[in-house]
Order: sequence, then structure tokens, then C-alpha cells
Amino acid sequence: MDFKYEWSLPIVLALAYLAVHMIFLLTARHPPRQRLRLLAWDALLAAALAALLVASAGSGFVPEFLRLWGPVVFFWWAYLWAGRVLHVYHAPGRCWDGPLIRWEGRLLGQPSRWMARYGGRLTAEAMHLFYASYYLYTPVVGTALHLRGRLNDFESMSFAVLLGYLVSYSCYTLIPVWGPRWGLLEEGLIEGGRPALKGYAVTAFMNRLMYQGPAHKGGAMPSGHASTAVIFAVWCGRLWGWEGLAAGWLIAVGMMVSSVYGRYHYVADVAAGALLGWLALLLSDALFLG
Repeated sequence: MDFKYEWSLPIVLALAYLAVHMIFLLTARHPPRQRLRLLAWDALLAAALAALLVASAGSGFVPEFLRLWGPVVFFWWAYLWAGRVLHVYHAPGRCWDGPLIRWEGRLLGQPSRWMARYGGRLTAEAMHLFYASYYLYTPVVGTALHLRGRLNDFESMSFAVLLGYLVSYSCYTLIPVWGPRWGLLEEGLIEGGRPALKGYAVTAFMNRLMYQGPAHKGGAMPSGHASTAVIFAVWCGRLWGWEGLAAGWLIAVGMMVSSVYGRYHYVADVAAGALLGWLALLLSDALFLG
């Protein structure tokens, strides 16, 4: 096999996230019965991941596929699971958006407001196309690496992405930041009381996803989108040279701008997420490529 390590470090990250999640549950304000039910689910998931860790050390297409893609799928699902403990350390309705809003207002003039004010439906649609591109980052780069047989590179890339998710999802519990679409609304800074922007088909789809779907009111700091975008752009360069690097950064920067434009993240969220992505990439390179 083309793996540097016998055991899958991305699966180990998934187990580490479950351990963090269980610690949150043990120290949460959940009612005892609900807490025990969630802890039981965490224990079952940990057992399944431990079995996957052992099975993925074998040879053959199925163990290889599970080893590569299993932890990626887990962390996508873990975003939903993070919502179970999102507000357990702070009083209901408590958020830290106010200081971020005032900071951005002094330095940048509330970019989530003025950017949308000077844009129309077409701009909103273009921004949401960039924002939706986030969901393709790991599948596109992962598929390219898998098809080329670069299995160790796949694990290096996914380790960096998943480490960003682990840190982000854990911080969502500890740092109650709702995001501009809720924070600006709470501060009375959104005209008409409607945070969702108007566009066309893509904008309408993203509005349903972000306001009526699985998106959390509170999962903002740091931005997992920005963390993943940095890693995506760097790996585009490693896969497709200068052309890939330029295209990757164009898409990544467009997505970061769109996350502020669409009122999903503050500039501070994006900056923290981008830094997290760089640090995760450096650690992953040292482990897998060093």
C-alpha cells in the first residue's frame, strides 16, 4: 500500500473528536436522560470507528476505500452532531457577536452590510455559487488523488481538512458566535428584518439550506469553510501546477468573500479559519510528507 502509516490518522482524528464531544456532554447542562442517550450514541460510534480503524489496515479495494473516505463522511455528519452541544456552556441566547460587530464596524464599516447593499440579485447569485463550491473541495481533490493512486497524499490532505473540522466544531461549543445573519439582526442592523439575500436558483437553494436546513445558529468561529478553502487551494497547485494553484485560490478567495457577503461569517471568522487551515496544512505536511 502507498500509506505511510499502518493506521489511519484521519480515523484517529474522528475518534478524538468523539472523545471531545463526550467530554462536552459530561460537563453539559443537558437533562440526565438526554445526556445518557447522546453518550450512548457516541460510544456506539466510537466502537464503529475503532472497528473501521482495524479493518482499514487490511489490503484490498474495500478497506482502502473505507480508510480514505470513511473519516471524510464522518466529519460531514459530525457537523450535525456538533449542534447537540453547541450552546451547553453558555446561557440560552448568549452570544459574542456584539464585540465582533463593533470591531468590524470601526475598521471595515460592516462589510456584510455594505457589500450586499451595493450588489443585486446577480451578484448574490454569483456569490452563492462561490459559497456552494465549498462542498466540492474535498471530493474533487480526494477523487483526483485516489484515481492517481496517491493514497498517502490523500491522507495528508484529508488529515489537514479534518483537523480543521475538529478544531472548528470544538470551538463552536466554547465560542458562542452566531454569525452576521443572526448577530446583525439581533443588533437591529439588517434592514427589513430579513437576513436572507435575494437571488435566483442557487441563492434560493442556499437560503433553504442555511435557514431551514442543518446549518447551526452558532457555528461561525473559526470558519471551517475558510480552513478547508486554504487546503483546497494549496492541493490544487500540487495536483495541477500553476494553473491549478491560480484557479484554486480564485475559487477559495471567492468563497471566503461570499461567506461575508452572504452574512454567514464575520471577517474575523474567515481570518481565524484561514490561519487554522495553514497550521493544519503545516502539521499534515510534517507528518505525511516530511
